[in-house]
Amino acid sequence: MSAESGSSKFVEIENDTFRNSVGTMDETGKRKWVFPRKPKGKYTNYRNYASYLMLAIFFGLPFVKINGNPFLLINVIDRRFFILGQPFYLQDFFILALGAVTSVIFVMLFTVVFGRIFCGWLCPQTLFMEMVFRKIEYWIEGDRE
Repeated sequence: MSAESGSSKFVEIENDTFRNSVGTMDETGKRKWVFPRKPKGKYTNYRNYASYLMLAIFFGLPFVKINGNPFLLINVIDRRFFILGQPFYLQDFFILALGAVTSVIFVMLFTVVFGRIFCGWLCPQTLFMEMVFRKIEYWIEGDRE
């Protein structure tokens, strides 16, 4: 295929002045602010429901007790750990280390296989960023429109 036939994958750009500018800056050098548009749609609603459920779990688990023990408590001063209501003491640290390594490997494998689902729907950083801080940002600055 030749370039004359017009079937070339590369397109010559006659005016490439856009390469000498920044998209968030005008000609005078002043900053152009970028405001995000609030997402809408069926999957956004599903993601919001999943996020509300995860936030409820994050904030509710410290108040759950199993056999009179907290669901999760890491007390470094008293050298006691409660995981799923089961007490662990300092001499049980190797069990905790084994569980921590297993959990990290599981999260890594889950992220490799289902990375978009984990990072977009289940990751704690994304949950707090999108469901807490982004809501405050929309409340203060408003939507793009």
